[in-house]
Amino acid sequence: MQCLQQRSGSSPALHAPSQRSVSSCNRRFQRRAFRAHATAGAAAAPTDAALRVSPQQLSILQQHLGSQKSSQVDKVAVDSNLDTGSAILVAAKDVGAGEALLALPDSQWLTPQAASKSAIGPYVQDLEPWVQVALLLIHERFVSSSPAWAPYVSSLPATPTSPLFWSEENLGMLQGTQLMENLQAYRAFFQAKYEELLGTEGLLSNQAPSAFPPQAFTYDNFEWAVATVRARAHPPLEGGSLALVPLADAVSHRRRPNAEWKLKPAGLFGRAKQLVVEATKPVRKGEEVSIDYAPSKLDNSVLLDYGVLDTTAPQPGYALKLSLPAGDRNLDDKLDIVELRGMGPTQTHVLTPGGAPSEAMMGFLRLIQLQGQDAFLLEPIFRQEVWDFMCEPVSEDNERAVCESMAEGARETLQGYSTSIDQDLALLRSGELQSGSPEQAAVMVRLGEQEALDDTLQWFENRMQTELKKLVYYQERRLRALGLVDDEGRTTYDSFFEDGIA
Repeated sequence: MQCLQQRSGSSPALHAPSQRSVSSCNRRFQRRAFRAHATAGAAAAPTDAALRVSPQQLSILQQHLGSQKSSQVDKVAVDSNLDTGSAILVAAKDVGAGEALLALPDSQWLTPQAASKSAIGPYVQDLEPWVQVALLLIHERFVSSSPAWAPYVSSLPATPTSPLFWSEENLGMLQGTQLMENLQAYRAFFQAKYEELLGTEGLLSNQAPSAFPPQAFTYDNFEWAVATVRARAHPPLEGGSLALVPLADAVSHRRRPNAEWKLKPAGLFGRAKQLVVEATKPVRKGEEVSIDYAPSKLDNSVLLDYGVLDTTAPQPGYALKLSLPAGDRNLDDKLDIVELRGMGPTQTHVLTPGGAPSEAMMGFLRLIQLQGQDAFLLEPIFRQEVWDFMCEPVSEDNERAVCESMAEGARETLQGYSTSIDQDLALLRSGELQSGSPEQAAVMVRLGEQEALDDTLQWFENRMQTELKKLVYYQERRLRALGLVDDEGRTTYDSFFEDGIA
């Protein structure tokens, strides 16, 4: 994610058209209508929603799980996605809201505990949970497959659908995007972790060649395993509770899902656990079963992490990371202020098409730009109140600096994209992009990022051009609170002179 440090008066390092022949409002309306028309027909299904699993392999996995004790898999059936041919899970019968579509006991989960009981167990117990599971996947797929995990591992795609595995040609479509920046950061992190494992003291340094044969534990296989773990781990089974749940992790991604993952007790005394895929609304026989993999994430993050994109209900945007600048002469005071609010010196705020900046984002931007005559608000006497002051306009100079820096930052970032908004909309409308393809996903994400940035640019430009003189700033609010200025901004002393009192 892009970290945008701002100096006072500088722009965030975030091709907006220099001329706009229509108003911002009309432009947004036209764009939304164009986008809706462009995606109405060709994009009728989530991109690679079922992660390109073979229907035959998924059926074998379902049969295997159905033969296991305490597993409930008979309310779903395996079908094929019409666009991609990938396996999907559909309801095998009508299911009511609150009913379980799937239930898998923790004995069927692929977990760090399962890794500790495997041939690599003695060597991996001190590693992070995701690394343990990734190494177990490599061992099961490329070294020695155990009967317990063979049906599941065989059902996993040999090539994940994350952009990490896209062709260079498709990656070229992500030039200048936040998605591409995050992808490069992922690759660097995965490479560093692999080299750490490969180091002289690492697991893969031939200290245990029988458990970690070099020909199996290559970087390519490590990247496959890590991407597979990331794509198939969902709340509440993430982080320290990480688990891959066979079959349940093949449920499709939709922004308007009909089911959700729930963790419930199991066993005689409830000491065991089970993962239940529970219907959140009535699901008809033959209807695709879906969950929202990451409700709070934007499309660019979901595509990178899970390799999927719901083109029928996009959640576009740009995650703006802002930081208090290290060179700010008032940095210590500003750090105290955010610390008192339980915040850090770096914050991430989501920009969405058509959305206005949040109060928290505006407050942080005003704090970043606080300088000169306004810096008196950083005095200790105001320490408990100053954040509340930041959540409203401080002064015209401060508000102008915020608007200028954000407009310039958005403009500079938009210049880094290889296409314009209108070009991407035309691509979607052309019908040349295959539904469910990486090309379609790249254009959708690229367009969503640009729309968010362009609307942000327009919002701050409009505020700077038409609203700065109309806003009520700190000094006037303070005088009003003391009764020294009326609601029309006139000093209450004026009547003294008018009435001849003074």
